[in-house]
Amino acid sequence: MVVLIAASGTVSGAQGTLVTITPSGVTLLPGSTVVYDVSINTLPAGLSGYQLDFQLTNPAAGQITQVSFPAWAKLNNASSLPAGRVTISAVDLGKAIQDGAAGATLVRVTVEAVAAGTTNVKLQNIRIDDDHGGYLNPDTTTAQLVVKPGGISVTSAITAVGTPSTPAVTTVAGIVTRPPTRVVSTPVTTPTETPVLISVTSNNPPDLSVGGASGTSTSLFAKIPRWIFYGLGLIGLVAGLSLLFLAVTRRI
Repeated sequence: MVVLIAASGTVSGAQGTLVTITPSGVTLLPGSTVVYDVSINTLPAGLSGYQLDFQLTNPAAGQITQVSFPAWAKLNNASSLPAGRVTISAVDLGKAIQDGAAGATLVRVTVEAVAAGTTNVKLQNIRIDDDHGGYLNPDTTTAQLVVKPGGISVTSAITAVGTPSTPAVTTVAGIVTRPPTRVVSTPVTTPTETPVLISVTSNNPPDLSVGGASGTSTSLFAKIPRWIFYGLGLIGLVAGLSLLFLAVTRRI
């Protein structure tokens, strides 16, 4: 989107109108940022819109990274970023800035420090239209940005496993940076378990049954069937009774 500012109208002249850049002097380390306010001190005939170029004379030292507009600038535009120069325009559609307005903010610009060096910050091709068909060519101020060498440096080192090393310490502008401590884990050896053979001796008496492994050999009489003994006893009993009968009858 491009915001066009009308070229026709009456030049009102500066009339003490001044557009300023604040802060006027800044010193940064690479990677740091600063926000510049661009404002106008007085607008006797109000504000319809404006267009200007915000420029860094040494883009190697810094870059413009962001542009933000005040609430009254409903219609606005800025060229592509990041860059060393940006064209900015805005229109006051709601007539928020009336005649006699003072101290109006036109835009805020963020600049990032890139590398050591110095750059001027200035406005060019500035044009401000009022609410009555006229326009202003105001005076402008400049600012300066100084980027100091240094910053936080990160040192990364690769150490062989098992080789002890001492972490490096980097000191920059009063900032001490310590790299993370490398932890080397040592494998833990687990002892091998040796099985233990336990001998168990039974206290039970040996099995003395017939045919047992620990039994005592039986006698010859134990192998004779019992009915033979019963028969012999019966015969002896009959013989005894017969002898007794004969004795009684005196036949012996």
